[in-house]
Amino acid sequence: MKKPPERITTSIPGLDKILEGGFIPGSIILLSGEAGTGKTMLSCQFLWKNIANGMKGLYITLQQLADNILDDVEYIEKDLRSAVEKGTFKIVYIDIQRVKKLVEIVIEYLDEMKADLLVIDSITLFCEVTDKSIEIRYNMIKLMKELKKRNVTAILISEVPIENWSKFGVEEFVADGVILMKAGVDVIGGSPRSLIIKKMRRTNHDMQVHPLEIDSEGIRLTKAK
Repeated sequence: MKKPPERITTSIPGLDKILEGGFIPGSIILLSGEAGTGKTMLSCQFLWKNIANGMKGLYITLQQLADNILDDVEYIEKDLRSAVEKGTFKIVYIDIQRVKKLVEIVIEYLDEMKADLLVIDSITLFCEVTDKSIEIRYNMIKLMKELKKRNVTAILISEVPIENWSKFGVEEFVADGVILMKAGVDVIGGSPRSLIIKKMRRTNHDMQVHPLEIDSEGIRLTKAK
């Protein structure tokens, strides 16, 4: 039996270094940020590089259609479409009528393809199907437990207003890690985008603002140049 890695690479140049080598296998990461910060790109880059190294990945989209996601990142993650054909990557669109059954749908696909990695884009919509905070917490904990049973390493994308870490105040407490992506002129060094790690269990990390860039090579922390 193949020994599981001690860390799973984030695939983002510079990010593994400040996370002691990457994400702990089986960890659940809340990736928060306003529109235009690069959340989808970071998530796809994480999947793409690890799939190329032999893992299987599942991308659940609750808003954009699957082809739209692939089109948006194709200039960087060119092999994602071929990974779909090989069965090592699956991207699934879940419409609003089925969002309440998200946990059951996700588990069905994870078990079917025996996926190692998961991205849900976005967890915000899943939480918005109820206006009761206790139900939001219940749904989130239920999802987390099912992912932990399967040792799936997951990124849950959260759409939040500027300076917020999560929209409902629940997601950040049940996740193993919380990363905030920002966009604006207040970023150190003048870069329009940045990243801050608020929380990462079992990892010695800083809480500094790390400028990042997105270009034809993908996302990278600019300090990694």
